[in-house]
Amino acid sequence: MLKECVDVFSHQLSEKGEGLILDSYIPADGTYLIIDREGNRKAALDIKLDKKTRTVDKSSQFFPDICFYDYHSQLLSMNKPVDGKKLIHSNNYHSFWIKKESLISGKLTDDIIDGYYETLKNPVEQKYKKSKEATNIYNLFCQAAGEVDQEILEWNKAWIKEHIHSLEDVDMSKKDYLKIFFEASKEEFEKEGRRYYLPNIYNSNDYNIEIKGTVYGLPDNNLGMNAKKPYLALKSRKYSSPHLLNGEDVMIQKKFFDYLMNFASVGCCNVYVDTELMEISAYPNGEAPQAVECGYYLRIKKGKTEAEILDQDNIPRYRQKLEKPMYFKNYVNAKHEKHPEYYDKYLLYDKRVQIGQLIDEVFFSKYLGGNYFTKAGDMSITNEIMKQNILLSRDVIFNWAYKGIDQNFAKVMAQTSLNMIKGTLMSGYRERALLQMNLRFSLQEYFSKEGEGDMAEIISSLRAAMEEKILSKETIPLKDDKEYYYAVGQFVAYLTSLSKAKDKYQSVINPFANARTDEMLKKRILQLYKKYNYSISEYSKRVKNLLTMIEGYVPDGKLNQEMIMLGYASDNLIYTKEEGK
Repeated sequence: MLKECVDVFSHQLSEKGEGLILDSYIPADGTYLIIDREGNRKAALDIKLDKKTRTVDKSSQFFPDICFYDYHSQLLSMNKPVDGKKLIHSNNYHSFWIKKESLISGKLTDDIIDGYYETLKNPVEQKYKKSKEATNIYNLFCQAAGEVDQEILEWNKAWIKEHIHSLEDVDMSKKDYLKIFFEASKEEFEKEGRRYYLPNIYNSNDYNIEIKGTVYGLPDNNLGMNAKKPYLALKSRKYSSPHLLNGEDVMIQKKFFDYLMNFASVGCCNVYVDTELMEISAYPNGEAPQAVECGYYLRIKKGKTEAEILDQDNIPRYRQKLEKPMYFKNYVNAKHEKHPEYYDKYLLYDKRVQIGQLIDEVFFSKYLGGNYFTKAGDMSITNEIMKQNILLSRDVIFNWAYKGIDQNFAKVMAQTSLNMIKGTLMSGYRERALLQMNLRFSLQEYFSKEGEGDMAEIISSLRAAMEEKILSKETIPLKDDKEYYYAVGQFVAYLTSLSKAKDKYQSVINPFANARTDEMLKKRILQLYKKYNYSISEYSKRVKNLLTMIEGYVPDGKLNQEMIMLGYASDNLIYTKEEGK
């Protein structure tokens, strides 16, 4: 997977050049100085990322130069510094990076500055002497690119030691970076960056091998193979490293992860790699491409030093627009008197992401979208029913909406929607439960097979039949299980309405929806009836009809939670007003 993604990136890189990375590159917050070869300050910029818009001010003419200098001067990680004290965070003698607090606190001393430049002057003796492999890589680089320019290095060091403690017009109160760049050609910056990267870019040079003068090693990107992780080694072959790249390929892979880091820095964590069109695109939460012919999906986040790939999947063919639209209908004829804004949801939806957001809003009160990839222990959701159902369904919903994977979606939504409706009814939010039922029936209708019937007609016919039987002067037997469980819901809702308790809803419906046998269900209905029958007139023919119908019917199939809750949430037929009365 990673190789194919890097191949697509490499293709784009060959067409667009390094601008592919630098055009979207965002330096860390801080003050940036460019010093010319006369020792004068050529430019000074304060860069700060706007956390709302995820953008920075790029108006300065020097911003592109700073992005280039910054990109080629960064450390691979704080575990691979040039400065052993880890106070100086740059990688070459054209750059000098520190946290401002290191300067204010007095931690940055002349000895540390001298040590930084001494390492850059002679890295083999100062940094790589214990690693034969790193020394070999460094020497091969020097043979091709030349040694460090000692004169410029010493000049830069002298300027830093003279001016670093007396910089004018630099706000040192902020907890961000001070980054100083000494003017040099782009070729020089790129060369000195590679001088640092090549000996340090591999996970561990202990895994390197040399074949016909070319060094191959294990890349460090998102991989931590070491003695503590022996299970990563491939014991079945001569070289145990699971992945080996030469110097050129490992640099391209590094640039790919730098490219991903740019996306992650601005909140675009959904990355799509189209291997047929040779394109890479990234989107923030709640957005996706219109189409992907064939390729991969990557979920990334901004790590401390690089982009981290949290999830990846194959995408055989993604189309955000559905072949047929889904109609969100008011199947149960809900009267949203307290929440008329619910009517605005009954629309046509023809895109996967739209439906995913609709499911999030209606069933999960917008808690799902921000928790697709949150660890269970880190989720700040106090409603346990919601939390459990998000964990149950989030992978399947995300896969359907953002990857185009249909497998198990209808099945999982059938169970999850039922659970959420039950929880909503238990909390007493009847109108919201009706809205959720309508979305549940809309999804069922959309995914139903030909010949299974129209949901609106089924529900309307059910409601009409039950109205006729409840209002009848004589008791009419129930026709089927759907009518029976709808009647149970209606009766439980009616009895609950007689309660004088302040909280009528909490856990009332649950014992009936979760009863395991019909005998248990009828027993609980009788208990509830005895509890409130003191409020029921002995002349109430409707109540007697409903109770007689329920007591006289024996269901064939499994308990139908859906029909119980539909009957419970729908307008109660016992209270139906007849014409003239």
